[in-house]
Amino acid sequence: SSPLVNFQKSPKSLNPVVSAASGFKTLTENLTVRVQRAENRELNVPLLSPFTIASSRLDSVGNVAIRIELSGGCVGWGEAPILASVTAENQQTAMVKAREAGEFLRELPEMKVGDVLQEMGEFLPGHQFASVRAGMEMAMIDAAAKSVGMPLWKLFGGASNTITTDITVGFNSTLALPDSDSFSSRSFEFCVKVQKTRV
Repeated sequence: SSPLVNFQKSPKSLNPVVSAASGFKTLTENLTVRVQRAENRELNVPLLSPFTIASSRLDSVGNVAIRIELSGGCVGWGEAPILASVTAENQQTAMVKAREAGEFLRELPEMKVGDVLQEMGEFLPGHQFASVRAGMEMAMIDAAAKSVGMPLWKLFGGASNTITTDITVGFNSTLALPDSDSFSSRSFEFCVKVQKTRV
């Protein structure tokens, strides 16, 4: 059994290390951070095959990668997902807003992670900048978790042998599940609990 809080052996920081028992809430309420750098860049990735839904067809994704570095040197990464027919931002707008949000974060004084996330929500409000906000939050939480030596999967409650997610299958798509050769000793079970069809 691990203690709820111990201290990192890193000379860069004496931040308390959050255990899986205390988790995300403890991190946001107790860990103070200061953003030293915030950068973003285009993340353009061609798809193996076109993805087509009723509102659009994609041959590649044009997202925004976000990198945040804390004053202690820990780096976190996030991604602002862009799908013009769904998100309010396009890639160009997201690049500009991510840069502006990064400048805003660098100007903030040292404060608790939860307060930084609150400030970010006010700087990037509502649906208009939801994708950029999500990417900035991802990067901030990733950097904060690294600063206390905890992987994200542990921070959010630990391991499980099941995962619930969703997937959109485009028109003329084939759903390809992992084959046994590529995942040699692992076994996967694919179970559809809810199916939504748009016509």
